[in-house]
Amino acid sequence: MRVSVSPSRVEVSAGIPQSIAITITNPGTVIGGYSLRLLGADPSWVELDEDRISLFPDETRTLVATVTVPAGLAAGERRMAVQVRELTPPERSTVEEFVLLVPEAPSTQVRIDPVTLTAGRTGRFSLLIDNNGNTPARGWLAGLDAENAMRYRFDPPVIDLAPGEHAVVDVRARGRRPLIGQPVVRVLDVHLVEGSPPATTGRNQDAPKPPDPEQRPATTASMVQTAVLSRGPIGLLGLLAALTVFALVLTIALSRLVGQSAADRNLALEIAAADGSGTSSGNSGVAGTVRLLTTGLPVSGVAVNVYSAEDLVTPLASDATDVEGGYRIDGLAAGDYKLVFRGAGFEPLWYPQSLGVENAETITVEADHRIAGLDVALGGTPATISGTVLGEDVADATVSLRTPDTTLGVTPGAAGVPTTGAATGVATGAPPGTGGASVDTVPVAADGTFTFANVPSPSVYDLVVTKKGYATSTQRVDVAAGEAREGVEINLIRGNGIISGSVTSNGKRIDGVTITATSGESSSSTVSLSSGDVGSFTLRRLPTPGVYTLVASKEGYASQTLSLTLADGQELTGVALSLGASSGSLSGRALLSGGGPAAGVTVSVTDGVRSVETATQSSGKIGNWKVSGLDLPGTYTVTFSRSDLAAQTVSVTLDQVGTITPSSIGATVTSNGIETVMKSSTTVLEGRVTQPGNDDVVRPVGEVTVELSSGSSTYRVTTASVPADQRGRYRVEGLPPGTYTVSVSRAGVRPTSTILQLAAGDTRDYSPELAKAASVRGAVAVADSGASVGGGYLVELYRAGSYPGVVYRTTRTAADGSYVFADVDAPEVYVVQVRRTQGAAPIGSGNVTVAASQQATRNVSVTP
Repeated sequence: MRVSVSPSRVEVSAGIPQSIAITITNPGTVIGGYSLRLLGADPSWVELDEDRISLFPDETRTLVATVTVPAGLAAGERRMAVQVRELTPPERSTVEEFVLLVPEAPSTQVRIDPVTLTAGRTGRFSLLIDNNGNTPARGWLAGLDAENAMRYRFDPPVIDLAPGEHAVVDVRARGRRPLIGQPVVRVLDVHLVEGSPPATTGRNQDAPKPPDPEQRPATTASMVQTAVLSRGPIGLLGLLAALTVFALVLTIALSRLVGQSAADRNLALEIAAADGSGTSSGNSGVAGTVRLLTTGLPVSGVAVNVYSAEDLVTPLASDATDVEGGYRIDGLAAGDYKLVFRGAGFEPLWYPQSLGVENAETITVEADHRIAGLDVALGGTPATISGTVLGEDVADATVSLRTPDTTLGVTPGAAGVPTTGAATGVATGAPPGTGGASVDTVPVAADGTFTFANVPSPSVYDLVVTKKGYATSTQRVDVAAGEAREGVEINLIRGNGIISGSVTSNGKRIDGVTITATSGESSSSTVSLSSGDVGSFTLRRLPTPGVYTLVASKEGYASQTLSLTLADGQELTGVALSLGASSGSLSGRALLSGGGPAAGVTVSVTDGVRSVETATQSSGKIGNWKVSGLDLPGTYTVTFSRSDLAAQTVSVTLDQVGTITPSSIGATVTSNGIETVMKSSTTVLEGRVTQPGNDDVVRPVGEVTVELSSGSSTYRVTTASVPADQRGRYRVEGLPPGTYTVSVSRAGVRPTSTILQLAAGDTRDYSPELAKAASVRGAVAVADSGASVGGGYLVELYRAGSYPGVVYRTTRTAADGSYVFADVDAPEVYVVQVRRTQGAAPIGSGNVTVAASQQATRNVSVTP
């Protein structure tokens, strides 16, 4: 078959389908079946016209693969390939590559908070930078102001963001404030400049303005610098010296009040003035609801400003959301508008879900019409949660931040549902569930402290503290928008599982029995009571959940071992332990068929009424096992099992003194007890494939496909070519026992197959001999006389479908004019062409059809 892909290199854009033409030609002499698939791409990107086709001999068909890449795919080259596989013998595969070029689409958004700030000499801002493009965003930050009066400090000063990342930068603008007079407004422009920063970045002259401001992200803020001394205090000082002290105190108080964050103050004034405000220029309006992005609950007190789509400086109308999160603005004239939503602690949001005005949706309002349903979901600025884990040993503990368990049937923070720990950070009532989604997990420091940064807010979360050997502690916190929650305290306590029961012997309770529960590295012991409730015991503070090995022992009695499972916080009561005054034990060792010890083998011992289970050791005396407390005399069935090994069962009989009697079946008894050799539950097929050569000498041959098929399962390997002593060898391990059809095939050779029955633990040798490879041979003679042309003539072999463009093989005639092409692909149609020398014109040719393993002959007559 021949496969080509066009184009071999294509530029793609997110969401825009691109077509790839795949041309397949069947150059054979029989109908061929082909399957197609695309490699190197997510299946959701690709749509194929057909993934299976059939072609008549010499038929060519072109299929179309449509590739649509998703948004956000990183820029650069992505190699993909088309794999075409023959469904008919010899089942060859061809892979043709092509390249998808994703162009760079840089997009960086810069926002500053607050937008307006009243301060003295120094103002502090937060800069939020988001890389929304598909290429890295790298650059340095610079500040500009028209008066050249401010110095800027950025922490960090250089930004390097991968696609999808964001950064928060602390900005400090510092400049001389006026001594006397009115406050001065500084308009600050902050830019993200590509490349490396200059040597100094202090005033404006150290950070030159960009040649094209539209080509890089920028944001603007206003800083109102108050005077050191205003005119009011100076006038009062001249008119009334007696009131100097009072005026000074008043000035300081007012200065402090003005110095607070203008963002929340202006927003509060805006909200207070919003109700009932608006324009009377029309009879249209807008309405909707504002809800929390994290919980979906309504948000009250959010300012909603309506701007003309042509003027985004001064709002035309405003409103504030009510307790149900609703807003309604009337009195608008017909036209195009944009809406922005602002609330203290929330990210400003342009309708419907844009952090910048450039992506805001334009709302067209018709005359005498109100557009309802303009709903948005606000997200708070990131919050932080920090606190301390209290306990005996908090090292190695972890704290997980999880969303509340929705299986409780209530939504925290909803109307009528209390939010525990909202004010003090202390959970009340029963611990919340821990079945919600995990948001983040952090380790607990040596002093017990922990911190979660960049927490989505506002929302309700569960803090879940876990440590091996300790009970899980959970606490619920309610985080407001942008809140820095501190001082949360969570207690880490020992395990909360309990195992209790009683110990008896011959139907009577016995005291002084040591009961030990072990699970991994955790162990707890107690002694059965000698007074009161004689023989009873209780093991407390067991870490849960866990699987425990319970061992009861007392001098003069045979120990008893049980395996128990404790669920989370479970109290397991009524455990009955029975110690025999005359009891026996079984022990032994499990070995692998290769001779090594078998660890982790489950050993089950039963007498038909009572069953005991243990496992062979994985450390120390690996492979050893022991079961005690067996009633004597008795007959026991012992079963050995492990997932990757074939199960084995033996039957043993213990006499009055605990000795295994000769009547035991299938058991190999040594001085170490019962010795069991475990065989693999899978099988192995191996061998060496050979083939006669042109000289009829049989040799190992590499690159031969060996395929095993059993029902729906198929295994395929290729024989080795190197090193020389391993040529022709193959090995297939991990085969499930069963019946397999084994097929051996190679290009140009008739495939051979056989049916093999493979049993567990077998290593079967299958070394077939292939038929001789196909060949083309013949003689070159003069057309008129039939005389041999002699040696040295150039003979070229072409695939018929590639003639005369691509030569498949070349050789030269022997002294008697004969030639031979050994080991050629088949079935195939070939063209044999003869030239006197390389580069000379052809002087003769002929066609020949070669079947698999056929020794085809084609004589060629040439012009004198």
